Amino acid sequence: MKFKPYVGLALILTLLTTILLAACGDATNTVAPVATTAAAAATTAPAATTAAATTAAATTAAATTAAGTTAAATTSAATTAAATTAAGTTAAATTAASGTSSAPAGTIVVGSKNFTESILTSEMYAQALEAAGFKVVRKFDLGTVDIAQAALVKGDISLYPEYTGTALLNVLKEQKTTNDPAAVYKQVATDYLSKFNLVVLDPAPMNDTNGIAVTKAVADKYNLKTLSDLSKVADQLRFAAIPDFIGPRSDTDGLGSLQKTYGGFKFKDVKSYEIGLRYQALLNNQADAVVAFSTDGEISGYGLVLLQDDKQNFPPYQFAPVVRKDVLDANPKIKDVLNAVSAKVTTEKISALNWKVDGPDKQEAQDVAKAFLQSEGILK
Repeated sequence: MKFKPYVGLALILTLLTTILLAACGDATNTVAPVATTAAAAATTAPAATTAAATTAAATTAAATTAAGTTAAATTSAATTAAATTAAGTTAAATTAASGTSSAPAGTIVVGSKNFTESILTSEMYAQALEAAGFKVVRKFDLGTVDIAQAALVKGDISLYPEYTGTALLNVLKEQKTTNDPAAVYKQVATDYLSKFNLVVLDPAPMNDTNGIAVTKAVADKYNLKTLSDLSKVADQLRFAAIPDFIGPRSDTDGLGSLQKTYGGFKFKDVKSYEIGLRYQALLNNQADAVVAFSTDGEISGYGLVLLQDDKQNFPPYQFAPVVRKDVLDANPKIKDVLNAVSAKVTTEKISALNWKVDGPDKQEAQDVAKAFLQSEGILK
């Protein structure tokens, strides 16, 4: 069994103390506390034992010094580690607060929401940027507007396409005061820059407004041409909605807003579907009316009737690339690249492209985007 060093030292000091006390004739204190042994030895030892006492004291001092040095070193290391940790924590907090982009320098992270048109548009932007010499990372299918906006503000993505109407009502949470596309865009661009430090580039000439579609059979049966017509007979119809339309966005640009503008709209049955499945509910006779967007390829593809928003409940919905200002400042060339793509996208063109992806051909979004950019002279 091995002794620990400090146990051995204690035994030696105890023995020396006994010898020294005996030499001094001290019969009343034959055992001294270990803590005072070194001091007693230094002051009372005769010459014969001075060397031993000095050695013991030196040993004790050395041990004490070593222990102190070790403690100091440990304290210094701990302090350094704590300082390093604190600095790291501060840096992390600063990064989180500033929302700086997490992408490497020179890399553009393109995001999209979770439906065909958003993915298709984002793919167009990504391919055009790559052709212009930028390194692009794709983070598509992020989900709803809230998720995409949060990712952009945080810096997880550099840009994604957003609709002016959605930006106005759902992100900025402002009231619609006009249906003029230019006025809505100007308001959105101004407020995005001041509130989020985000730059809204040029909008596309298309308009993907919200609406409701029905089959031709239902339109004929109930004589439906407008949303006013539908509001009066909604209690006889089943409605296929999507989560946003009857959830968080209901009162701004969903079912709640229709009820305020038109009255009525108390459907016999309302069910929520994933955005890519809602038209199948209509075609499979599980619903009589469905949430629609005016550029959906399914409208013309399935011969559906998009009812006219005769009271202009919904604002214009032009998509535009929304870009982090720090990314744009570091890569000013991307502005012209993205604006050139947007300028080519009309309502008719994007509707046809959507149908190529969602229709019976089931083409891949990247292939459809590439063919479109080539046909428009953006890609060779």
